[in-house]
Amino acid sequence: MPEYEITGYDADGYESDGDEALGYESDGDEALGDGEMLGAFWRRRRSGNVQQARRRRGPRTQTGERIYRRPPLPHGSGQPFTARLRSFLGLGIASWAVADATDKILTVEPQESFRGMRLIIDVATPAGITNAPIVLVRTITVGTMPQSPSVEQPAPAALFRADATLTMLDLQVAYRSIKLSITLGISAAPTGAGTVTAACGFYGEWIR
Repeated sequence: MPEYEITGYDADGYESDGDEALGYESDGDEALGDGEMLGAFWRRRRSGNVQQARRRRGPRTQTGERIYRRPPLPHGSGQPFTARLRSFLGLGIASWAVADATDKILTVEPQESFRGMRLIIDVATPAGITNAPIVLVRTITVGTMPQSPSVEQPAPAALFRADATLTMLDLQVAYRSIKLSITLGISAAPTGAGTVTAACGFYGEWIR
């Protein structure tokens, strides 16, 4: 069989020898392959960096605004960089006139999330009341959830006097627009002249 010399032309139009024509040496193709691999590597790396940056920035809305897990404090507010502030929350005043023994429900709807930690009840009984009725705490409720293990029996309001000790509570958070309520009762209707009153309020954490 006669021997033939295999020749060809490279991409620039120059004559190449048989080995180049058969593909044994193809520096141009190898360079192109290396370039594609390098480009793919940098694209993957750049994509990974973008995803990591997005995770660090946190979730955002469709318009690009950042979604905060908790609302941030305003700039220049003078408050430390914390989302929990020691604060208070008033619940209102219950009153019982003579011959009135009905339960009183005091309700407040926090405009910011609040967690009650200490309840203060200030009871005032005027001298004109001839009997000595006891103000009772029947329930403390966050939303629809009672904050005591049982509501079968009431507790005396004296547990929550301002000078009482060991009165710290660990109540559930009353989130924004979730109502917090307390139901007060009285052991007997007042007799004589005057009105029994009970003013209530919480110390706790204002969560911002």
